[in-house]
Amino acid sequence: MTENNDNLNKVNTTTDSVSDKVNDLKETASETFDSAKDKAGELANDAKEMYGSAKEKASEFADEAGEKLNEFTSSAKEKAKEFAGEASEKISDFTEAAEDKLEDLAEDAKETFNEAKEKTKGFINKLFNKD
Repeated sequence: MTENNDNLNKVNTTTDSVSDKVNDLKETASETFDSAKDKAGELANDAKEMYGSAKEKASEFADEAGEKLNEFTSSAKEKAKEFAGEASEKISDFTEAAEDKLEDLAEDAKETFNEAKEKTKGFINKLFNKD
């Protein structure tokens, strides 16, 4: 019976050892799973933060682009107004100069006509001796 007791003790010792190792493996697996779960959570949070940051940056960029577009549009409108004003001024100056020139030409034509009229009268008077 001693031999049986020795064998039983060996079996119990081996069983206890296997049980301890199984429990250690179970604990290690649980810790590994918990660690992986925590890491996955951290990565998910990081991804959320990155998405939020990218979304915010995109929104800022869109706002800045909108502001720049508004500034450009405003500047273009201002330049167009300036150009239209300058063009209007030049047209007005040209029109005024053309009117002055036409008045001068009309005056010259009137003087030429009067001179021709006087010369014609003088010629006719000479023809008919009416001096």
